[in-house]
Amino acid sequence: MLSLNLLGGLTPRDLTALGGITAMIVGGATLVASAIPYNRQELGSRLRLVSPAGAAKTPARASLLPRWTGLVKLRSLGGSLSEAERRQVVRTLAWLRIGADLAVPYFILIRLLAAAALGAIAFFAAGRLFSTETAWFAPILAAIAATIAGWITPILWISSLLKRRVKSVAGGLPNALELLVVCVEAGLSLEDALKRVAHELRESQPALSDELALTWAEVNILPDRTVALGNLADRIDNPSVRSVVGVLTQGLKYGTPLAQALATGVTEMRNDQMTALDEQASRLPALMTVPVMLFIMPAIFLVLGGPATLRAIDMFSH
Repeated sequence: MLSLNLLGGLTPRDLTALGGITAMIVGGATLVASAIPYNRQELGSRLRLVSPAGAAKTPARASLLPRWTGLVKLRSLGGSLSEAERRQVVRTLAWLRIGADLAVPYFILIRLLAAAALGAIAFFAAGRLFSTETAWFAPILAAIAATIAGWITPILWISSLLKRRVKSVAGGLPNALELLVVCVEAGLSLEDALKRVAHELRESQPALSDELALTWAEVNILPDRTVALGNLADRIDNPSVRSVVGVLTQGLKYGTPLAQALATGVTEMRNDQMTALDEQASRLPALMTVPVMLFIMPAIFLVLGGPATLRAIDMFSH
């Protein structure tokens, strides 16, 4: 067995393998970081070429960040994140009091640290479990696999949180639309109804309340309500939500009463939910086939054939 100790006892072969793994990790991160240009002046000039005259001063917001902050450069490594995943990263790291501008760089730093930590732990653990004479390559393979797992696991975690949030928002939206219908029929405008419903759902549906509050703010700021509703559909990214937003957009565009458009949207979402439940129920027999064959059928055969088998064994033994 390989005698490795955190305080000492490393053989030259172990030191060489550990140095090689460290060099690969550091070299790969350096190559990725150096392959992406980070020239603020060049980026600003390109944005000025394609932006309108009134929007030429938009990139100046980046100057509010520390000029020599190393975490800002890590932002270029977040290109694999989608827009929805970036928003989820910002929401998740907001619990740690990390601003939206530095959320993605901190997330990339967390991924790098997780990959390096898991790789080192797997290297030392595999070194203690396997012998150098028979499986000298096992620590290296374990370190590479653990490094990849440490790099991918945070993304999988963010994707899981995002799917859970989308499911929660889509599941509670029909009830919110019914409350909007009640508010609109009581005489409130769309803006006041959104604000009221977002306040009422703060405790029971926090994710949906946040989305409705953001939609209310965009309705007040943007010149067109349909743009705010389209942004809601883009953030949630659910077919039922897109269908309801399409109905509301057409109602606002062609002058349909708002309460009638909301009631139509509620009916469509309820129908979509019932259709999804019917599909899940129709798939249930096929999904139950394997558990029945693995767990229930052996028990039935044991109960039915067990006594006969025991009698046959006794008869032949005598």
